[in-house]
Amino acid sequence: MSSDQRPAPRARFVRHVAVYRLAVVAFACGVVAAPRRGAAQGSAQSAALSVAGTVQDSAGRAVASASISVTDPNGRTLRGQSEANGQFRIAVPGNGRYVVQVRALGFASRSVAINAGASGESTVIRLTPSRILSTVQVIGAGTTTTRLHPGADALAGSVSVLSGEQIARENVAFSQELLRKAPGVYRAEFNQGIVAGDIGIRGFNTESEIASAKLLIDGIPSNLNSGVSEMNAIFPLEIERMELVRGTNDPRYGLFNLAGNVAVETQQGGNFLTSRLQGGSFGTTEAQVLAGFARGGFSQTLFGGARQSDGYRQNAGSDKWTGSGKWFYTSPSSRVRVGVIGRVHRLDADAPGYLSLADSRANLQSSPAYSATDGGTVESDHGSLHVDVKQTATLNWSLKAYSQRFDRVRYVRFSAAGAQQERIEDERQTGGIATVTWRPAASAAYGLTVSGGVDLQSQDNVQQRFRTVDRVRQATLRDYDFTLDNRGGFINATASPTSWLQLAAGLRADNFDGAFLNKATSVTLPILDYGWVTQPKLSATVRVNDHVSSYANYGRGFQIGAGIATYGRTPLAASKNDGVEFGIVSSPTASWSLRAGVWQQSASDEVRLKFDNSGDSENIGKTRRRGLDLETTWHLPSNVNVWATGTSQRAILVEPGRTNAAVAGNVLNHVPQWTAKYGADWSPSRGLTLSFWSYAQGDYELTPQNNRGKWGDMHTVNADVSWRWRAAALGVGVTNLFDRQMEYVWWDGTQTLHSPAAARGMFLTLTIDR
Repeated sequence: MSSDQRPAPRARFVRHVAVYRLAVVAFACGVVAAPRRGAAQGSAQSAALSVAGTVQDSAGRAVASASISVTDPNGRTLRGQSEANGQFRIAVPGNGRYVVQVRALGFASRSVAINAGASGESTVIRLTPSRILSTVQVIGAGTTTTRLHPGADALAGSVSVLSGEQIARENVAFSQELLRKAPGVYRAEFNQGIVAGDIGIRGFNTESEIASAKLLIDGIPSNLNSGVSEMNAIFPLEIERMELVRGTNDPRYGLFNLAGNVAVETQQGGNFLTSRLQGGSFGTTEAQVLAGFARGGFSQTLFGGARQSDGYRQNAGSDKWTGSGKWFYTSPSSRVRVGVIGRVHRLDADAPGYLSLADSRANLQSSPAYSATDGGTVESDHGSLHVDVKQTATLNWSLKAYSQRFDRVRYVRFSAAGAQQERIEDERQTGGIATVTWRPAASAAYGLTVSGGVDLQSQDNVQQRFRTVDRVRQATLRDYDFTLDNRGGFINATASPTSWLQLAAGLRADNFDGAFLNKATSVTLPILDYGWVTQPKLSATVRVNDHVSSYANYGRGFQIGAGIATYGRTPLAASKNDGVEFGIVSSPTASWSLRAGVWQQSASDEVRLKFDNSGDSENIGKTRRRGLDLETTWHLPSNVNVWATGTSQRAILVEPGRTNAAVAGNVLNHVPQWTAKYGADWSPSRGLTLSFWSYAQGDYELTPQNNRGKWGDMHTVNADVSWRWRAAALGVGVTNLFDRQMEYVWWDGTQTLHSPAAARGMFLTLTIDR
């Protein structure tokens, strides 16, 4: 469909139909999933159900006193301990798939998915020795699948994991909001329809000026050309886990992997059926259905989700839906696994616009009249092929191929003095990723692992902007058509020459090709010659004893311009960003873990978007970002879990060049100087869980000149109570419990513009599992 033939937005009551239909389907599926026995039979069966297993080491010996956590699909947790013979059995309240996480001193923690069963059913869980303690999983459990290749948990640095059990019960409009729980992450809440917000890590701002965070969904790159992470298509119930890597020492990814990366893994395999209904404040209705079917070597996982909301402010309504399917086959020998993933997503949202300072203080929920027709749509389609092969006992390889499209249309008017614009980003992305890992048997005593990979990512992009009046085009402002090919590869080796030392060294290189056409002027531009951008990576971890390890890492990241900034005849240097980190990780007891780290990232020729409507970028000079991270978790008696994280950071412009010397030493705009998160869960009785968590961040400068005051501080507390009975769970959640007034603020050149955050909201959730 051409851009001139795009359909007009549907009427609100028509758009709601899909949500309510899916809600009915979800509830019907849940009813089917619920037990259909008499009350006495149901109670008897529930009493007999348990999750059981035997904890062993790699040689088959029993591991006693291992800490066992059993988490149901809604995040409720029961705890126990393995006996002298390694066995454990924990009674559970109903049918379903439970995630069992096992922790034992001297061993790497492991998580497996186990279906609740009758007495006598048991699963053997084997633990591998943990020579090095290199990461802290701040929230939730680990993966339920076995990795063929070293993942984020093999890195010596700042790695955090959010488990699907914790994620699934969150009430969010967009899944990117889930990262507010992750350590060191801060988020701008734009609340402008399809442009809902963006995340920042390691002192990079959230203004889309600098593409600094890589996003992968099931191993497939999912950033737009501008670097914006397109996570809208994923609903919380479909997510198995989210991994966050902060820093520059991860060799697996190149483009956008500047401050770190986020890897989202979705649910795959198993036999289960989960349906979830949610409704509450601001006219919110949501329905999600996730089903897994497995027999023999074949598995399929199906998901459907829809959400409708009127929004907190006027003209802030949105409707979205997603459907996905994953079909995989594993050979009888388990050596070969091949499958396909398909996903379709649609989003239609209005935008309430930005308020002047006076208007925002007079009425937080108002929307200016000139924003009445602001809003937009997102259409995304994804298909990918996945092949994993265990070639030998020491050699594994994988292939991924994908094709996806992101079509975004946004209508926006920032102020009464400005004109409305229609902004179109239509991107088609294709690519292939190959990864191989070799663990030579002759070097097994030293834990030598060599991994490498090559990837090709191609983009065919259209960027258009039109001046409009109430969505009717008046003039063409931008009409770009361009391609971008990213060829890259890496090699990385890790080894433990002694029982107390682990070393890693890696190298990545990326190269770019493409062509640019300005269709409005018929001007073509060649891609800038960046050559091969090399990125060395080094790290070391020292095990002091069974409870304490220290680590250090170095890595180089890079960035190039986005859109037209990647092309031309005037050089725009690629920014080289060198990062270092030092830290200590400790587990003083089996129930208490903590990490402290200091880091710095220094960039030369940092690239920043100009914000002059040209789409071009500029080199702003040398920057330096420094910070301190603290993270801790406690598993207390009486089923109480407490966690807290904090980051203090400072990002400054060290050397802006002769033409802009006045801002030398200034703080970079829209970077909060600190962020903190903390929370607790308590299960006073079986099936009942009470939780709360808080997100806070400091204020930030609005401009590079640091002359418009500081704005944007936040502190919000959220709480929920959930009760599970047999296969059903009922939850009540409250967001922004103390009804704090918070806002996102920016400077448009003449005034501050404000986007207020939502007030207190209450939501009711019903979940039925099978």
